[in-house]
Formats: sequence, C-alpha cells, structure tokens
Amino acid sequence: MAGSLPLETLQEIFSYQTGQLVSCACVCRQWQMAAERFTFADLHISSAELEDFRQIFPVSNPAGRRFHLRSLHFKVIIPKYSIAARGQYENQEDCDSNNNAFTRAITSLFEILSSWPEYDRYMSLQIYARSPSDWQAEPDWTIRRARFERGRAFPEEELLQRRYQDSYLQLTGKIALPDVKCITSLEVMGCDNFRNIAPGAVSEIVVHLPRLQTVTATLRDKARNGTGIGDSIGNFPRVAARWPSSLRHLRLRYEPRQRYGEDYSPHSTPGPSSRSLALHQMTQQLESVDLTETSIGPDLFWPVHANHTSPFWPNLIKLTIMYSNDYASRHHSPNLTDGQLRTALKGKDLDELSLAAGLAAQHMPRLESMEMDFSLSSARTAHYYFIYSATLGEITWAVTSQFYVSKKAQQAWDVAARRHGNSQPYVEVCDMDTYSSDSDLLVRKYVGEFSLAAVLLGMCVG
Repeated sequence: MAGSLPLETLQEIFSYQTGQLVSCACVCRQWQMAAERFTFADLHISSAELEDFRQIFPVSNPAGRRFHLRSLHFKVIIPKYSIAARGQYENQEDCDSNNNAFTRAITSLFEILSSWPEYDRYMSLQIYARSPSDWQAEPDWTIRRARFERGRAFPEEELLQRRYQDSYLQLTGKIALPDVKCITSLEVMGCDNFRNIAPGAVSEIVVHLPRLQTVTATLRDKARNGTGIGDSIGNFPRVAARWPSSLRHLRLRYEPRQRYGEDYSPHSTPGPSSRSLALHQMTQQLESVDLTETSIGPDLFWPVHANHTSPFWPNLIKLTIMYSNDYASRHHSPNLTDGQLRTALKGKDLDELSLAAGLAAQHMPRLESMEMDFSLSSARTAHYYFIYSATLGEITWAVTSQFYVSKKAQQAWDVAARRHGNSQPYVEVCDMDTYSSDSDLLVRKYVGEFSLAAVLLGMCVG
C-alpha cells in the first residue's frame, strides 16, 4: 500500500511535511526517493564530514541525490586551542596550522564536487570557518554567555574573537584546485562571527568555478593596517581577468579592520592599482553590483587614466553602494569629537563621485536604478544620499549641510536619464531632514490607504 502512490503524488504530499521526512524515508524505497528531494535540497556539512558526504553522493549514481541538492553550506573546521590559549593572540604556528586545515578542507571539497556533472540549474555553495574552541562556536548558550561576560570582566585572560582578529585564512602552498562546474552561486562569510578569510583565497576559489553567476562575500580589509599585501581587494586587477565570464552579480561587504579611535573614509586610495579601478573593470560584465562598507572613489565609474576610451556597461541593471561607517561610530574613542569623525566624509569627494557616476550611467543602456548612501552614524549631521530611477525618470540627492551637489553632476545625470528614454527627467536636490520627513509621510499615507482598503474589504466579505 505504501508504494502504491505515484512518486509525484508522494512528493507533493511531502512538500507539506518537510520537518518529518526522515522517518518517512524509512518506510520503503519509493518513499525514500520522494523524501530525498527535500531532505537533500539544503545540506549543512563540515570538513570533518567530507568522507560521509562523498559516500552519500557516490560517483556511480550521478542522476540520484546530487540532482536534489540546491544549497550546500560548508563549515571549515580549524584546530582547537586550549583554555590557556584563550588569553593569547594567535602566533605564526597557529596561523600555519589553521591555513593547512583550511587548504585541506577546500581542496577535498573541490575534488569531490569536480566529479559532479554540469547541471542546467542553480546550485549554491556557502563557505565559512570556525574552530570548536571559538566562543561563538559554543553550542550551549549559557556557557557561551558566561564566557562572553568573562571576556568583558577579564579581557587579558579571555580575548574572545580578538584572539584571531588579525589572522586571515589562506590557501597555502602551490595548490591546484580542480574546476567545479555544478556551482552557480558562491557565498563566503569571511569575518564578523566567523574566521577571517583572505580575499586572495576567495579569488582563487572563484577562479575554479567556471559557471559561477553570483558572488556574495563578507570580508575584512587587512591591508588597511599595512600588513598582508596579498590580502587586499586592491590586488583584484591581477586576478579579475581570471574570474569566470559567466559572472553576473557581485555583492561585496568589505569591513575595514580598525583600532579604537580610528576613522576611515568611503574613498579608496587613488592610483593605478586602487580598489575602485579594480572593481571598475569587473563591473563592466555584471548585471548587478551591491557594495556595502566598501571604500570606493570616482575611478569605480570613470578612471582618470581611461586612455581616451569610454567605458561601457552593456549588462548593468542595478548598482547599490551603502557606506555607514557604523563600525567606527560604535568603537570610536570617547575623546574623538563629531567634527573629527566627519572629516572622513568630504563634500568635494562625494560630488566628484556623483559626477563620475553620472558620466558612467550614460554608458549603461540597461540601467534601471542606482543608489548611493554615505553616512556617519555617530554624527547625524553628516549624510549624503543619492537615488536614481530610470523607470520614473527621477534623480534625487538628499544631503546635509556639509555637502553640495554641483551643476555638472546634475547635468551629467540629466543626460543619463534622457539616454534612458526620459524626455523630461525630474532632478531634485533637497535637505536630508526634509527628504526623511517626506518619506515618512509617504509611508504613512500608503499604510493608511492599505488599512482603509482592508476595512472596506472586511465589510464586503462580512
């Protein structure tokens, strides 16, 4: 009786019972096949489980469970450390040991996945790394909180994540990763609650994913401290040419590595190997770009040394740049004044950025929207916001008193909007407080209309 239902019918039933499918898979072979479509769709594994992973997805059965897998979350486990070591920063021996474990894990995973066929569908890979001794890896929340409180009370004995804040996992030696053709989306969680992963390692991984369409990376900038020359995204000119031509979407959060009392600017250092120039070349093949806490400059759009040739973005549809400097505002020295903090945001620099963006937008035939938001959280009076909608033909700057928008920047965007089919673009420069108030009123207006519609609908139903 259990096997009498068609496979498609079982799968439809199981789609409503995803939390109880392990027991269902034990009923019979047909139920197992129906359940595996869901139990293997989203898989979490660690580097310690790679051999089990290999056996679950055997090479001898290429059309089986592999076809169900949509998302693979891979945790790289790096070596444990002692309780005494919690009060010591990682030394070179620790870093070498961690790098070796990271290299073995990534190499082994790619060797397994390289045998998988090229599917005509979407499959994502997420990579992050932790040591079982890291306080954020502690599964017991009571113990984790106690350790956190101890770190606050005795910072010299319990460093918490400060122990490894300056360490970056890298691929060591002359490794040769095999190409993996089944992955179309990559996410790397390389800072925050996880171990730092060097941008150079991310680049090497991307190079060996020839069908990759989307890269999402949360990284930390080691190069700001003047160390680790191979870790900066500024080296992308050297590797970007090797990234797959299939890439269409880039989402990059690149958090600066800072010390207390330091501030940082949204503008990358100018020069032939600057981060902006590196991203400039890369974005010309993309459809969407999302940069968060990533320092950039006019070179992202319009390089000073463009050799008298106009850049061209034939595919770009959406570009978003968000830069809040929130990290600095939460950790700055109490002796640092708002005036000192605001020096990171310079009106002239931001106007040059807007001008360059407007010139570039004239060479983005498919562009639908662009948004740039630069603010300093601790100094509420420093905010520069720009939004463009090609569909509406609207160009808006909302800025505070420190900033201005030149006529050249406005004219550049007026030309861009006309090239996108808007015969009479609407250009507005307004005060940030006025813009915020208008936005709040608009939201309340729509909420009110929705509530009234809901009441009327209820009356009609009643």
